[in-house]
Amino acid sequence: MSIADSRENVAQAIENAKADLDKALFELDRTPAFDPAAAAFVAHAMSNYMNVTDAIVSLLKDELRDHHNPEVASWLDGLYHVSDLTHQTVGRLLRVYEPGVMPLKLDYVNLRVLMERAVSYHARSAQQKQVSIDCNTVVPVPPVWADRVAVAVIADNLLSNAVKFAPAGSRIDVQIMPGPGGVVCSVRDHGPGLTPLTQARIFERGTSGNPLSSGAGQASGYGLTVSKAFVDRMGGRLWSESEPGHGACFSFRLPYEPPDGQGVH
Repeated sequence: MSIADSRENVAQAIENAKADLDKALFELDRTPAFDPAAAAFVAHAMSNYMNVTDAIVSLLKDELRDHHNPEVASWLDGLYHVSDLTHQTVGRLLRVYEPGVMPLKLDYVNLRVLMERAVSYHARSAQQKQVSIDCNTVVPVPPVWADRVAVAVIADNLLSNAVKFAPAGSRIDVQIMPGPGGVVCSVRDHGPGLTPLTQARIFERGTSGNPLSSGAGQASGYGLTVSKAFVDRMGGRLWSESEPGHGACFSFRLPYEPPDGQGVH
């Protein structure tokens, strides 16, 4: 197939997509009710799917860097741009609901595998800051009672914050260790740390990121609120430890077994 034919097919696909979108918007206007729980579930699922998409596009860019067709690179850049817009849209959607309404599908899951996948994804953005992520696991790690999507959201929030506040050339330590009552996962950065006031309010909705950070940007604070809500609902605990100038460590514990009276949501 020639490049001209390929472009024509892409153009036709775009037109078809526009027609489908117009139809979907028309049907949406006719929808009589809105289910926030369903929207929350879909938003979190989309966020995780887009993380996978980003990782695949990154691999393609590496593999096709020397492709004979120079337009391939621009096509992949376009995918990156669309992915970024999708992330922003999902982020706006996640900010309009309470995390307590998202239905959880609780089961026995391998926390070590889920965290290692998250570390592998965030290692690329960390590398751009010359930050390394070391994942230390005490083997074997028993399964925990949790929701896979919720754990992925928690891991993403903690690791993205750690990468954001970690100074260039530093290290992020991730440790997964069985303990009394459950498995504990800790994410420690070696950044500027938290003030006592920020640490006391860090899990409140709307609390902004680390005020000691210098040039690292500010977090919305909502991700930690969502993470704590999910951990609480799974029968676990999320907490922070920090001293100004000595980095911050966020840890969460998930139980081995369902808490008394808790069934599958």
